[in-house]
Amino acid sequence: MAVWHEGILATLDLETTGLDPLTARIVQAALLLIGPDGTVHAESWTGIVDPGIEIPSEASAIHGITTEIARARGVRAVDATPQLVDLLGQIADRTLPLVIYNAPFDWPLLIAEARRSDIAVPQVPIIDPLVCDRAMDRFRSGRRRLADVAQHYGGRLDHAHDATADAVAAVAIARAIASRFADVGTRTPDELQPLQAEWFADWAHGLSEFRGERVDAGWPLPESFGPPG
Repeated sequence: MAVWHEGILATLDLETTGLDPLTARIVQAALLLIGPDGTVHAESWTGIVDPGIEIPSEASAIHGITTEIARARGVRAVDATPQLVDLLGQIADRTLPLVIYNAPFDWPLLIAEARRSDIAVPQVPIIDPLVCDRAMDRFRSGRRRLADVAQHYGGRLDHAHDATADAVAAVAIARAIASRFADVGTRTPDELQPLQAEWFADWAHGLSEFRGERVDAGWPLPESFGPPG
């Protein structure tokens, strides 16, 4: 019986103007379809996006995209967003799962961007390697940044904070986790949706107790984001 992690996977990664998914804007996007051999399919979308606002220097220092670069080389957000959403529709039609590392950031950010253009984002089953890794290997020490987790599962990320590189790494991690842990690999993407929400909530509640302050427990959308419509 075929399992989800042995077929084509879609994956999304965004580089942005800031850290708040409600207000940050996209400055680079990668929405890729990746085969089991690692081949990135031609129908994928990747590129710099001109957000139409100034990109803070703090953000540029992370991903290397300045306001000048975005204006000179980027696709306008009003043009890029419909293209991304259209490709998501094709992904939904093919019933492919969408891999997003740390979905409560990228997923609501894309939805918020689409709302600015009055576009509805199709719903797709999301696989969040960060959530799965925390749940399956709960007591492992060390940081869980994308590059750290990629290295843990035998990969490497040479160009962190490049959307395409990050998206490719996320898929490799998802496949590795699914191959190693039956609780992830033997379930369908639909079955994993409530499980990942539960795993994320458990992690958030534990972090809330540790910090002594509430951590948003919503997945794949933060509770503060509201309904996805």
